Amino acid sequence: MRNRILIVVVLAGLGLAAAGATWFLGRDSIAAVDLDRALADASAAEAAGDDGSGDGAAVVEPLTDATGTWRVDTDFVPFVYDVDGSTTGTWVGYQIDEQLSGIGAYTAVGRSPRVEGEVVIDGSQVLAATVRADLQGLVSDNPNRDARVRPVFADRPVEFTLSEPVDFGAIPSEGQRVTVTARGVLRIGTIARDVEIALSADVTGSRLLVVGSTVVTLADFDVAVPSAPVVLSVSDEATIELQLFLSRG
Repeated sequence: MRNRILIVVVLAGLGLAAAGATWFLGRDSIAAVDLDRALADASAAEAAGDDGSGDGAAVVEPLTDATGTWRVDTDFVPFVYDVDGSTTGTWVGYQIDEQLSGIGAYTAVGRSPRVEGEVVIDGSQVLAATVRADLQGLVSDNPNRDARVRPVFADRPVEFTLSEPVDFGAIPSEGQRVTVTARGVLRIGTIARDVEIALSADVTGSRLLVVGSTVVTLADFDVAVPSAPVVLSVSDEATIELQLFLSRG
């Protein structure tokens, strides 16, 4: 979904040569996008109150009608990236598998908080959605990798647009998630491809929370995987993930 997203993945191997084996082996597992974790982050933000005073948030009426325009909210929960890939706030990112010399299999994970977009809802149907992500804001566990990846997207915008309505069946009560497959068009630069994204959604206070992922083949977007001395190989498939807080708007 959104703006500068996929191709970054491809370049994940760049800059790894500067990192030692202890840097990579220090991470035991990879944190995939997780609705429960994001809901916990939202609860903490709500408990702190909108002014950050810690006096508690105002009472919010349950959301019973989501009809209207919703916008991606990057302020509600602060963006924080951890080296295991777990990330708070709104973001779009990637996971891609690598084989590293002297280390073996490794999964590179990057997230960008530079996300914007709009979602139009009528009842339980999402009628339209556009999400854009700027991967020049990408953060991973390796600054050297990020420094090489970010400039690549300066003139190659990425955008996801919903191509047909999605019906969630009902607006979920808080804590009662709904799942759906969204079909749309992913555009990177001048290349556009049809994709399907598995999404889960829930209500948190007066906001909506949407998480999801899809697997893309980088060659389909004319993305060439660069080489680096420590990188023996990089998968041609990347998992694109997103975590979006939406505010009515």
